[in-house]
Amino acid sequence: MFKIFKGRENSGDGSPQSPMVSSSPSMSQQSPVTGPARPIRLVYCDEKGKFRMDPEAVATLQLVKGPIGVVSVCGRARQGKSFILNQLLGRSSGFQVASTHRPCTKGLWLWSAPLKRTALDGTEYNLLLLDSEGIDAYDQTGTYSTQIFSLAVLLSSMFIYNQMGGIDEAALDRLSLVTQMTKHIRVRASGGKTTASEIGQFSPIFVWLLRDFYLDLAEDNRKITPRDYLELALRPVQGSKKDIGAKNEIRDAIRALFPDRECFTLVRPLNNETDLQRMDQISLERLRPEFRSGLDALTKFVFEKTRPKQVGATVMTGPILVGVTESYLEALNNGAVPTIASSWQSVEEAECRRAYDTATETYMSSFDRSKPPEEGSLREAHEVAVQKSLAVFNGAAVGIGTVRKKYEELLQKFFRKAFEDYKRNAFMEADMRCSSTIQSMEKRLRAACHSSDANLDKVVKVLDVLLSEYEASCHGPGKWQKLAVFLQQRLVLFCSFPCLSC
Repeated sequence: MFKIFKGRENSGDGSPQSPMVSSSPSMSQQSPVTGPARPIRLVYCDEKGKFRMDPEAVATLQLVKGPIGVVSVCGRARQGKSFILNQLLGRSSGFQVASTHRPCTKGLWLWSAPLKRTALDGTEYNLLLLDSEGIDAYDQTGTYSTQIFSLAVLLSSMFIYNQMGGIDEAALDRLSLVTQMTKHIRVRASGGKTTASEIGQFSPIFVWLLRDFYLDLAEDNRKITPRDYLELALRPVQGSKKDIGAKNEIRDAIRALFPDRECFTLVRPLNNETDLQRMDQISLERLRPEFRSGLDALTKFVFEKTRPKQVGATVMTGPILVGVTESYLEALNNGAVPTIASSWQSVEEAECRRAYDTATETYMSSFDRSKPPEEGSLREAHEVAVQKSLAVFNGAAVGIGTVRKKYEELLQKFFRKAFEDYKRNAFMEADMRCSSTIQSMEKRLRAACHSSDANLDKVVKVLDVLLSEYEASCHGPGKWQKLAVFLQQRLVLFCSFPCLSC
């Protein structure tokens, strides 16, 4: 009925006019996963060497609106990462487990069905499990390995590094790519080179999982925990030789990058080599008791300690995970360095903008336009629509910082302007309706006065009907003023007809 409710045009008040971030073209071309849960590809490298998100994973994640935590497992190829993830799923199979020399997992893969979990603080969240390509697969480059490793770290709440054997110099050397992460990640767009300790503020819980572990954990003739063993292995090496600096650089980077860290050990699950090559077909009851107890301890730790991924005040949801990942991949594909703060802020901007757009549409559709155009009635309809709109915005917007505050202020401006525009148009139309009704009353009253059998009683009855109709059909702030003017003028009309005995 009124233009303000037919579309939002540029009002000159700084309000957004169209969605800021367009969805990836692929997002509308693929449906989310249906049927039984299964692993789906999250990130892959295309034939041109560019990182991409799989449309199926994007569509699936868009449906996960609540908080999410991400547990990823990374490590060398062919050392049982997928087996650990399957145990976290409570399944013997799920993520692919194979015995060939070729890696099963390329890029990053996601289990399609989140696990419903409750954090220690009582927060309910969705736990996503992520499988990563082996960091030293024969067909990888060093840069690619670091990028995959970095992506897994950036997206995770808990990062499990899976490795065979103990922590020796060779094992530390294989993890040297953590020293490269500072070259592939920035915390902020400005401020120079990023240090490992700066990235560590955003890092997940780090779990170093040692498989087929056979050492007795002891130091100075006393038993130590796997965590103690890890800390001892990360102590700086004494000496002044040239290679000592490189060794300590790796140790320093691990400590700085992962301030919250833990270590678990698992003995060899079976002694039979043939059985080891078909672990997905072996029941847990056939595995060594020591292995099963270690696996139980690891699983308990993962489920108790994992928490929703968060940067600042923004808690990750499925759509946020999509946005952040796309931002990181865009930077990598353009030869730039992913910036943590900027990527999350751009996602906050996009999500708050979407929330703003949805909230304004909710206000428009919720405003009860059947209310009479009177200040009190319109104000009541406005307040109801505002409350519904704010509920939608608060349910979809993310963060509590400046970005969200900006859109909250824009929303309040929108409410004020939309209401004033609607009220002005409603009053204008009501005034026109009242004027039209007055003209009709004029004609009918004159006809009654000119009737051949006109008398005062009949004219008064006509006037009563006209007044009742006017009161029922006319509204607006000028309603009674118009009627008063009409009646004053009609007194003159009455006196001009002798038959009315005025």
